[in-house]
Amino acid sequence: MSINPVLSTELPFSLPDFAHATPRDHHVAIEEGMRTQLGALAKLRANAEPATVENVLAAWDAAEDVLRRALNAFFAVYGSDATDEMIAIEEEVAPRLAEHSDSIYLDRELYARLQSLEARITAGEAEADAEDRHALDELLRAFRRAGVSLDDAGQDRLRVMNKRLAELSSKFETLNREARVAGGFTVTEEELAGLTHDERVALKTDDGYRIELVNTTQQPLGAKLADADVRRRLLEASTTRALAGEFDTRAVVVEIARLRAERATLLGYPNHAAIVAEAGTAKTVEAILDMLVPLAQAALAKAVDEGAQLRARYAELNPGAEFTAADWAFVEAIVRRERFAFDEAELGEYLQVDKVLDAVYAAAGELYGLKFTPREDLHGHVPGTQTYEVHDDEGIIGLFVMDFWARPTKNGGAWMSNLVDQSGRTGDLPVVTNNCNYTPTTTAISWDDVITMFHEFGHALHGLLANSRYAGFSGANTPRDFVEFPSQVNEHWAWTPGRVLPAEWITKLEEASKFGQGYATAETELASLLDLVWHTTPLGELPGSADEVEDFERRALEKYGLVNDLVPPRYRTQYFAHIWGGGYAASYYGYAWAKVMDADAVAWFRENTEGDSPAMTLRQAGEHFRRTLLAPGGSVDPMETYRSFRGRDPELTPLLERLGLAI
Repeated sequence: MSINPVLSTELPFSLPDFAHATPRDHHVAIEEGMRTQLGALAKLRANAEPATVENVLAAWDAAEDVLRRALNAFFAVYGSDATDEMIAIEEEVAPRLAEHSDSIYLDRELYARLQSLEARITAGEAEADAEDRHALDELLRAFRRAGVSLDDAGQDRLRVMNKRLAELSSKFETLNREARVAGGFTVTEEELAGLTHDERVALKTDDGYRIELVNTTQQPLGAKLADADVRRRLLEASTTRALAGEFDTRAVVVEIARLRAERATLLGYPNHAAIVAEAGTAKTVEAILDMLVPLAQAALAKAVDEGAQLRARYAELNPGAEFTAADWAFVEAIVRRERFAFDEAELGEYLQVDKVLDAVYAAAGELYGLKFTPREDLHGHVPGTQTYEVHDDEGIIGLFVMDFWARPTKNGGAWMSNLVDQSGRTGDLPVVTNNCNYTPTTTAISWDDVITMFHEFGHALHGLLANSRYAGFSGANTPRDFVEFPSQVNEHWAWTPGRVLPAEWITKLEEASKFGQGYATAETELASLLDLVWHTTPLGELPGSADEVEDFERRALEKYGLVNDLVPPRYRTQYFAHIWGGGYAASYYGYAWAKVMDADAVAWFRENTEGDSPAMTLRQAGEHFRRTLLAPGGSVDPMETYRSFRGRDPELTPLLERLGLAI
């Protein structure tokens, strides 16, 4: 019998044989992974020997090896090339995986086996270090949050809800993707005034020109299109997608929100957000709101001031014309050029894709001693990827796969994923990906895209530099409100003079970057609060039908005095993919939470590596960051890793100073 290419470990780095894997192979691998895990856990549960770290924790981690491998491979391909066949598989396996998880985390005997190990460790009868204790604590908490303590009737209802939620999440992803595609529209070449030749070429189709939507409310092209009518059409297409027709997501959103609220009550929590907060570093919804609400209010207040300046300039440019949300980014770009005396288009010679990527790798070399060697013999998860063997001063540490190219079947945006998780138990080295959405005609990218590239590579570094015993806790397998922090720190290195841009341009960009921070922060935190209101509202007060969604959204923001028609949230409810189709339900706040740690960490780097007599070289500081914070991943409490790195808890002041906000 031939080995499934998805599960084959014959290739270097145990890389799945993507070149020979069919969609059916992925489906079979997932089914095999579920069977294997349940069989291994049945043996763990039935083991009559005294509970030890080896026969419980190590056995638990090993039980998931096949399924972890299968899911890593499948979702890497699904995110980058969601063909109809892959979509059909995802829709079929999503509820199956929910049922599979329930069969594990609602198993009282498995829970009892973990409790037995906890008791033996407490009594000194079984040895366990800090990493073992953390893994055990997290598993026990996961069982409790999953509902292991419910009676049979409660568990039966929970299983039904979990299966339905998985189905709905999959359905939302499909509808949202199709709504985004359907929201694109054709334009004439004359309507593309303001775009460069390369940008126009990227929009060319057989029938003319077509503007496609991206995930966010504001569309990047809105900052460049000189035709106000086209800008308005673009923003309207963005904000009205998925509100009607065959790709309307609102009924799905309502059912998801109501089921999450009902499930939270069943589990004994006040709301879904409380479950999420407990699993993260924040621990309570109150702690999140104490940080988020003042930040959002201060940001919106600054955005209002910014808007007054932009409105005045727009009136000068277009006497008598109304200034709208569709004009904001366009006028902001004009004022930024006027005020800071440069046009970002002038940066094109420095922002070539290959040059920026070289700078990303160079920064990793300066900080962590990493080197990247092409492996043209190894194929990534989709055709056309670039694969690199990664070395540090002591040898090979992993494999990095870059998928640059946009395709109709690819998710929008940029992201990192694991193909193989690092594991001290198995000896597996990490294989991680970065995924972008450039077209083959792309030459120069924007400065925002540069920051995104550094950001996503920060996630990749978190995976590549992992050093954990258990794969389930290695690298970026951390709580949602922590995982963005290391990647945000990596953005800082794009700003080093001479790395991507000469010093004089960095100075200009730093000055310019502070302009518009009110809007940039406000739109993101409005979305964060919108997420939290959806997931803290009691069941009886949630919308009961699709036509109530827009009113609920407005009231959610009015609750905190955060409604301003010129500053819409970064994502509106109906296309908020992070919280309805992704894994960020009630945790989109994590980006802001991570920014607090990010700004505080960058302040540490500056304190220790800059000045006349720095305490450390950049390489020494990078090694400290790697050893204390990146390497442990999720294998110890994230706040403990932060304290190990910084010597104290994070402080808010550096972030406020960075953003120019006074609270």
